[in-house]
Amino acid sequence: MPEITILMPVRNGEKYIKESIDSILKQTFTDFELLIMDDGSTDRTVERIERYTDERIRLSSNDISSVTEALAIKPVVAYPFHMTAQQFNTRMDADDIMHTERLRIQLKRMKKNPNITVCGTWAKIFSDKGNERNVFHFGHEIICEPVLELLKYNMLLHPSVMVKKEFLFNHHIKYQNYPYVEDYKLWFDIAKAGGILFVEPQELMMLRRSDTQVTVTKKEEMFLGSIRLRKEILLYLLSIYDNKALNSLLSDLEYLEKNKWMSYEDIFRFFVNLFNRMQSNSRI
Repeated sequence: MPEITILMPVRNGEKYIKESIDSILKQTFTDFELLIMDDGSTDRTVERIERYTDERIRLSSNDISSVTEALAIKPVVAYPFHMTAQQFNTRMDADDIMHTERLRIQLKRMKKNPNITVCGTWAKIFSDKGNERNVFHFGHEIICEPVLELLKYNMLLHPSVMVKKEFLFNHHIKYQNYPYVEDYKLWFDIAKAGGILFVEPQELMMLRRSDTQVTVTKKEEMFLGSIRLRKEILLYLLSIYDNKALNSLLSDLEYLEKNKWMSYEDIFRFFVNLFNRMQSNSRI
């Protein structure tokens, strides 16, 4: 049984999938399996995958309605990929590229600190046009107060994460129906359950950006999904403090937002600063 399972959903990815798979097969850590879940591709994606003879590659060509369904963490008896690795699941998109040391570095980190539940990485961002070169350097090592940090933003790049599967099973955590922010919701559920979020401060992924990606074509939907989830995170934090004055304050601020005098970003920023100040005062 391999130590790591790499989960790769794909739909009509013939243009880049070879480059992505090749980067996986070049990993210095070799005890893994690659499960590719094809979501009804109509191009030559499946044909290109089937050219590989490496026994570590497995292809599921079922019509999967969404990435969420493909990657849902279900009980072992119901999980469609029940032959996955016993310990760690890793995400990978079909148009991105792994650094050759990615798996080795992440696995070493998670074994050195077995309390880590999710380990993401920094990344380089590029495009085929050659005019977009950027980096993603959000988060650094252990994320202290992860629920509060998630109220600010999503610091974990979904295609970069390695997840301890046992924690998800033990706490009955799986992907939920939160369109375009399923990963963000998953980190929140893990943090609520006491999981440790970690960001490896090394650029171990190259993320491709194109005009056809969801991050571009569904930008507004992703923004609204993020606002919805961050409202949920804020309400969770308020329930912990169980302070009527804070709940009343939120109602007042939402009235201002409704009348266009402030935005939800302003509200989230206000409460992040307030919670930080309250925590600082409690330590004095």
